[in-house]
Amino acid sequence: MLPFTTSAQRHNLKSHALKFLELAGLAVPDRIYSKYPHELSGGMKQRVLIAIALSGEPALLIADEPTSALDVTVQKQILDHLDRLRTELNIGILLVTHDLGVALERADRVVVMRDGGVVEEGSSDTLLHRASDPYTRRLLAAAPGLQTGTLTPRPIRVDALTPHASEERASSEYAIEVMGVSKTFHAAHSKAEPVVAADDVSFRVATGTTHSLVGESGAGKSTIARIVAGLRTPDEGEVTLLGQSGTWDRTRLSRRLQFVYQNPYSSLNPRMSVADLITEPLRVHRKDIDRARRRVIAEELLDGVRLDRKYADRRAGELSGGQAQRVAIARALSLNPEIVILDEAVSALDVSVQAEILQLLVDLQAAYKLTYLFITHDLGVVRLIADTVTVMRHGSIVETGSTATILDNSVDEYTRRLVDSVPGTHLFL
Repeated sequence: MLPFTTSAQRHNLKSHALKFLELAGLAVPDRIYSKYPHELSGGMKQRVLIAIALSGEPALLIADEPTSALDVTVQKQILDHLDRLRTELNIGILLVTHDLGVALERADRVVVMRDGGVVEEGSSDTLLHRASDPYTRRLLAAAPGLQTGTLTPRPIRVDALTPHASEERASSEYAIEVMGVSKTFHAAHSKAEPVVAADDVSFRVATGTTHSLVGESGAGKSTIARIVAGLRTPDEGEVTLLGQSGTWDRTRLSRRLQFVYQNPYSSLNPRMSVADLITEPLRVHRKDIDRARRRVIAEELLDGVRLDRKYADRRAGELSGGQAQRVAIARALSLNPEIVILDEAVSALDVSVQAEILQLLVDLQAAYKLTYLFITHDLGVVRLIADTVTVMRHGSIVETGSTATILDNSVDEYTRRLVDSVPGTHLFL
């Protein structure tokens, strides 16, 4: 129970809350006031947290990774609003972030820390153009919004998968063809309106290339990915994989198409060793490979994803986020697939780790002739890794084409807004 007993006191409390909800940028605070957190979007939740922080009328606001889990457009809105509050309320903001692009774009001064100590500090302009410390320069090189080129493959071992390749590789021009796919979700026990997750979606992915599906949360990206993977059935349209249309045998498809998810810890059994996690698909689909050979394959795959073989006997909980994602990638590769779907596979990682994983994916693709369907909300990442891109919004395609065309010469206002929202985009203008 709240310590306010009279209706007048409760009214004053509500008025106080509504005032700060509005100050935090929520357009209709009355609608938000009585809702529970699970009923709010990520951006709304972040604004409510800002309102709570502002309610004490502080002189200093500490914003600890306030936008790292948000879509880039929502991230920009939150950061823009914090800038306005700083000016209007005359408060200081201490912004804690792993993204140097965000820091340099938003802060007056930046302190770079590593292992509990200060590596370098100075004005944003000084660190952007004249960083002296190698670690700072490495963070600059890792920030997607500060990059203009694409990643170049590096040599990598290619013998890890060859001995157990189970099927002849496809020779079709397109590894994935999505044609007129639509999907609507209906609530089973609710009067809620049906949700159109995909509406007449069509695109093709050339064999051995990376195609990115881009859009904000709710755009329909993951629904399309799951339809491509055979985990959902479209209401209309069809998907052709490796030249074969119609329904795939689930076991056979698993050998040729694998999935890497956003959170590796949720897809890796914490009770199993890394070696067993990597080779579990082999135990299910390749019973002709004995345990000793599986161990060799696990260690070779650890080499392939550039993890020391000593990790083979560790558990998922003993790994960092980047290490766990490398294990998830190795696991996806264990069946020697031709297609890998990566659903926000780097969005939960620090930018320096993110850069390492993206480079690894490029290296693996070149070595194993993989086709990637890469789902993300971050166009800065797309520029580094994708050959082609499809921008989605509310279940429909906004535009599709080569990455260079879409990012640098887009004809659509929504796409231009996504590009404009990438942190660090304007630092060199």
